[in-house]
Amino acid sequence: MTRTPVTILVGTALRQGRSQALERAAERASPQALQAVIVEGGPGTLVEPPGITLIQLAAGCVCCVGQLPLRVMLARVLRQVRPARVWIEISDGAHLAMLEKQLQGPGFATAIDLQPSEDFGAGT
Repeated sequence: MTRTPVTILVGTALRQGRSQALERAAERASPQALQAVIVEGGPGTLVEPPGITLIQLAAGCVCCVGQLPLRVMLARVLRQVRPARVWIEISDGAHLAMLEKQLQGPGFATAIDLQPSEDFGAGT
């Protein structure tokens, strides 16, 4: 079974209504390579471009209170959408190590290929 590449983007400008993950996914989207983007507590005003499945989680740390919603949505996306790549966008890197550990644990270890995270610095 082919594992789906997953990249976590950190410190992006979600609160300003911009999404680095959507921008990255849009650069790579094609009918043959559907992209999925999961954003943590996005402003709710993000628009899903063609070729991209967008999931906006409720506000909350994705490794603490938002862990279960993230895991459920990621599993659903992998099973139903079957994207060529998944982007997970979080606004703060404070809990990045814990999130990566959770994604490398049971349940996802055989389904995803966790790529190196990209840190854009807070507020960019």
